Amino acid sequence: MGMTIITQGQFTSTGVGVNISIPSSADYFVTKNITQLSTTNATGRVVMAEWYRGAFNANDGIRWKKTNNTSAMNADLFSTSTASNGFTYVTTVPYVESAVTGTAISQANGAVVTMTNTYSEGDRVRLYGTTGMLQIAGMDFTISSVSGSGFTLLGLDSSGFAAAATAVIGRRISLLNAVEPRYLYITKISQATQAVITVSCAHNYVVGELIYFSVPQSFGMKEINGLTGKIVAVGTYTMTVDIDSSAFTAFAFPASTAVPGTTLFATLGPAGQRTQQNYITGVQTGYDFNYPPFHTGQFTPYMYISAGTQSPAGSNGDVIVWQAYKSETGVIV
Repeated sequence: MGMTIITQGQFTSTGVGVNISIPSSADYFVTKNITQLSTTNATGRVVMAEWYRGAFNANDGIRWKKTNNTSAMNADLFSTSTASNGFTYVTTVPYVESAVTGTAISQANGAVVTMTNTYSEGDRVRLYGTTGMLQIAGMDFTISSVSGSGFTLLGLDSSGFAAAATAVIGRRISLLNAVEPRYLYITKISQATQAVITVSCAHNYVVGELIYFSVPQSFGMKEINGLTGKIVAVGTYTMTVDIDSSAFTAFAFPASTAVPGTTLFATLGPAGQRTQQNYITGVQTGYDFNYPPFHTGQFTPYMYISAGTQSPAGSNGDVIVWQAYKSETGVIV
C-alpha cells in the first residue's frame, strides 16, 4: 500500500487538545513527541501515536509509550485506559460524541461534575438529564480540572441553587461551531453601571463587538432582554458591556422544579461591530479587524488530538511533530 504525505507540521503543546486542519481526507495520521523521545520518566510517556481511517472509534488510536523509568517501548490502544485520550477525526461540524453518564453536580462556584470520563482540559461538553438541576439541562460548558472521575464548570456558579444534581448525562461536542462567534448561554449578570456577563463556555468574543441579549422573564433580569450592548472588556468566561444594569432586577436561574414549564435559556449572540474614528489621526479603534463576525469556526475534515502525558498532543512544553497521509489506492489494507 502506497502512502503520500498531504500535510505536516509541528506545535508546542500547551497541555490542551489541538485541532489540525487537513486539506483533504486522511487515511493515516501520526504524531511524534520530540521532547519526550530522549527522556525516561517515572510515569513513562507516549512518544508516538497512530490513527488509521476506519480502524478506530472517536478518541482512540495506537499509542507507543515508554515503560516507566526506561526507554523500552510498549504499544496498546488509547481506549484501554480511561485516563488516556487519542484521536478524533471530524468530518462534520459540530460533532457529537456518545453519551457518558455521571452521578452528581455540586452546589459550588464553579460547579463540580462527578462523571467517569476520558475528556481533556478545555473540552466543550453538553449536559442534560441533570436531575435536581434541570434548569441547566441542555447547556454547553467548557470543562476544566479534568480527571478520570470528573471535571469543573468554571462558567457556572451553582452555589445558590436549591439542591445539587443527583444524575447527569454528558456528550463532548466540537470546540467551535461551523460559524463563529456562536450564541452563548448566560449563567450570571451583575447589577452594575457596566454589567458583567458570565457565560457557560470559554468564549472568543472581543472588545468592541456588539451583543444582543435574549433573557426570558423567568431569569429575573427582564429589563436587559432585547437590548444590544458593546463589549468593553473580556475575560475567559466573562464580558463587560456598556449597559447600566444597576437598577435592573437581579438575574437568577429559575428553580429546577419549574422546569419544563419555564422558558429556558438566557442567551447572548453577536450583533455586529462598532468602532471609533479619530478624524485627526485617521485611526480607527475599538475592534479587532482581524477577527470580525461572522467567520468560519471550523474547516473540515480536521483531526482533534487530545492532550496529556499519555496522549498524542503531549503535556505543556512538549514539541509535537505530526503528519497526515493519503492512501494512493484509496483503500487501507
